[in-house]
Amino acid sequence: MWTRSLGLAAIAIVLVVVGCGGGSECKVADVQYTKSLNAVGYAGATQGVTVARFDLTQDFITHTPYEACAQGPLSDAGNVTLKITSLASAPVFMKYDVQGLNAAGTPVWSHADTIGVRIAPNQTLDVGTIFTSTQPLGTGGARLQLQAAEYVP
Repeated sequence: MWTRSLGLAAIAIVLVVVGCGGGSECKVADVQYTKSLNAVGYAGATQGVTVARFDLTQDFITHTPYEACAQGPLSDAGNVTLKITSLASAPVFMKYDVQGLNAAGTPVWSHADTIGVRIAPNQTLDVGTIFTSTQPLGTGGARLQLQAAEYVP
């Protein structure tokens, strides 16, 4: 009788180890990356003047190991949000293109504001989510290209 109980106990231990998958459970991590870029005017009255600061934030979600994350995504990703703060002494009209870069400095995503924004002195515009990327902002960073920056009434 005692050997029979020992055999059942051994089978139960094996089932518990197999059922746990060897300790591989899905781990979800949220890493926040930030990057600030200064917008410097390139022509007219704003030439050489830092007119605004562009603050990018990315909440990057990772899943490891993927095999254990049955409901997880096919790749890690994160939303990139943008806030623009005026550093100019007068209202400014700007058109811009913000680009996310990979480690080699090559653009992997872009958000171009082709309509433009008007921003008052010391005002902060919360643009919101501008892109969802599988590239962490911390890998290559970002760059800003101004298409227009001019003082307006």
